[in-house]
Amino acid sequence: MHDFNCTQAADMNFELMAERTRYLKENPKGVQEMCKMMEDMRKESLKEVAKRMLADGMLTLEKIAEYAGLPLDEVKKLKAERTA
Repeated sequence: MHDFNCTQAADMNFELMAERTRYLKENPKGVQEMCKMMEDMRKESLKEVAKRMLADGMLTLEKIAEYAGLPLDEVKKLKAERTA
């Protein structure tokens, strides 16, 4: 559990976890990889919010796109997937 609370790889006891942490936090390729993963998670989260709004049926597609921060085409695609 100690390693999960560490913010620096140098403070970790488990070397494999320290190596991976070092890669994701200190290596430019690792940082880029982590940023991509975080962006993908953010986009997926926005899609889930939009799906809940679509299910509620109270908002227009334009408002859902605005509130969720998604392109209108993406919201239309989500709606089409829902009804397919």
